[in-house]
Amino acid sequence: MIWTSRNLLIFEQKTLTSQETAIKAINAQKEWKRAQTLRPIATPTPPVRAQLPFMNDSTIFCNTDAVWRSDQRAAGLAWIFSDREAHELHRGSTAQAHVSSPRMAEALAIREALIQASILNFTNICLCTDSQELARAISSRRRSTDLFGILSDIDSLAFSASSPFSTISFVYISRSCNGPADQHAKSSLSSF
Repeated sequence: MIWTSRNLLIFEQKTLTSQETAIKAINAQKEWKRAQTLRPIATPTPPVRAQLPFMNDSTIFCNTDAVWRSDQRAAGLAWIFSDREAHELHRGSTAQAHVSSPRMAEALAIREALIQASILNFTNICLCTDSQELARAISSRRRSTDLFGILSDIDSLAFSASSPFSTISFVYISRSCNGPADQHAKSSLSSF
């Protein structure tokens, strides 16, 4: 409202008092709150498995996500395993300190999910991430300088001769399809 009052003065030569500006701000805030309560609550939709025809019936899907706080240099990491019908099989999360960037947090979440998949004896994995850049880097086996160590760990877990996985793929999904993993990561970070 301060900005709007300024624009009224500059472009229309109309002056509002500070009290009028404050009242307009309060009314606008109340109007916004009312509009929020009328909105239907969106429920996150699971990824469409039909879009991935190359997967077999035993494929386990793993959605990963991470949230990062620059002021704490900490991250919440989360992963959710589900079957082809999107029935949840297992979920986990952890918080981690000394994380340098959001990309590093996403890569750490992927590495942790692969470790957990190995522990759970899931051998056919489709890892879904909302980080298109990481999905490409891992699939093409490129290692950027800032993530070299983490990407090397992921590469070793996923593609080495001693890999615990029979089949593995890394797929980009939109953020809107990754809501549950995102919420789980946020919860993990908030309890850190």
